[in-house]
Amino acid sequence: MNKNIMVVFGGAVAVALLVALLVQVSIGGKKQPTSVIREASVEILVAAKDLGIGHELQEGNLRWQEWPKKSLFSGAVERDDEQSADDAIEGRLARDVVSGEPVMESMLLAQTKGNFVAASLEPGMRALAIGVSASSMVGGFIGPGDYVDVILTYKESINTVDENPKVLEMIELNLDKLATETILQNIKVLAVDQMARRPEEEKIKVGKTITLAVSVRDAERLSLATELGDLTLALRGVGDDKIIGKSWPTISDARLTNMSDEIFAKYKKMQEEAGVNSNIVRIYNGSQVQTVQTK
Repeated sequence: MNKNIMVVFGGAVAVALLVALLVQVSIGGKKQPTSVIREASVEILVAAKDLGIGHELQEGNLRWQEWPKKSLFSGAVERDDEQSADDAIEGRLARDVVSGEPVMESMLLAQTKGNFVAASLEPGMRALAIGVSASSMVGGFIGPGDYVDVILTYKESINTVDENPKVLEMIELNLDKLATETILQNIKVLAVDQMARRPEEEKIKVGKTITLAVSVRDAERLSLATELGDLTLALRGVGDDKIIGKSWPTISDARLTNMSDEIFAKYKKMQEEAGVNSNIVRIYNGSQVQTVQTK
């Protein structure tokens, strides 16, 4: 083969190899790590399902959603380490929220707004305020979110046309003037005065009014009870929602102590031991004498 042709052919091969090497180096130099190519993102809080206005956020209502960091907007709730979505914010919604929509604190009803109490009520429930004092609200330890029982203490007078001494005796031993009973159980406290949220410093506050969440029927009972006598609130323990059916007689001033029963029992015993058959008992009250016939 001609020597010149060999030189040209060898030069062409060398040039081809050089071009291929340059192309490979050029392509390899543009290749970026996956972590650099991937757009930076964060996780923000969104609704896990459609939620209506006034809905109180509960477990499973919210979730974390990956969001481009460059598109992050003011007010978005970002995830802090391994924080649970259910622990991020709490409260009631001031408007409807659709599934997947970012949920911000500005969407919640402010604790100080007048409509917060109304939004806190479940369907069919009513808010009713009652007057209280330090003694009737457990020294100020009752606050919004607590559950209480409502106790009514009232004056009672029983009149009868039955002159049977035993009937009169029964009344005398069971009731003088006052009686007390629990009229409502496991009632939620919505607010103390105008505060619908516990102060962060947990400072004890004695209010003048307590707002309770009650059913329509219980609202009527509570309204009547405020006219009948004095109301006292009994604070329930956290998580105690058991309703206790009444299985004991109503507590009255005569039943609160056993003095009358003891005196009467002692008298009957003395009468039996003495063999006295008289069925007349005289009760002295100052200058008045009451004669009671017994059997």
